[in-house]
Amino acid sequence: MYYYLKYLRHYLVSHSRHGTHSPFVYRLVDEVLYQRPSSIAVEAVPLVYKRGGKKAVKKFLFLERLLKAFAFEEFKIADKSMQHDLVQLFERHSHVSFKRTIHYINTDADYSEILVDITEHDILIIEEPHLSENREKHWEFLKRAQNVVVTIDLFHLGLVFFRKGQRKENFLIRF
Repeated sequence: MYYYLKYLRHYLVSHSRHGTHSPFVYRLVDEVLYQRPSSIAVEAVPLVYKRGGKKAVKKFLFLERLLKAFAFEEFKIADKSMQHDLVQLFERHSHVSFKRTIHYINTDADYSEILVDITEHDILIIEEPHLSENREKHWEFLKRAQNVVVTIDLFHLGLVFFRKGQRKENFLIRF
């Protein structure tokens, strides 16, 4: 019940792309988050995500667009279920041309260990940062971390960027 109240609060206080004042976040939301998927992309969603419902399909398609938008060389997945389709998605979009690591985290483990080897180009994708008290605590830790510059809270996903040259900001975006 508390989870749904948190979602309602997030929905009421979050913004769309027009509520953001960061050009980087506006562009990310406009060109990646709010892009309509093609019917071909929806058809290509693995069956396990289709069975998970509309939210699971929406998250999978967003992840695919995000991975296309940010070239990366390496990916690290910390997932208690370690879905084969998710690994294939990351492998399909990895490029050797850009030194960036994308970390996908779907666990209650401490996130502080990940921050040790992070570079300014790396990205963290946090699955369900509000699912439990423990995850919420880790999400708040990330938002306060010294080297974290931009966090985007989509409620069901959290994005963390370490970009230099931008002021520290936390965004609540409607997804």
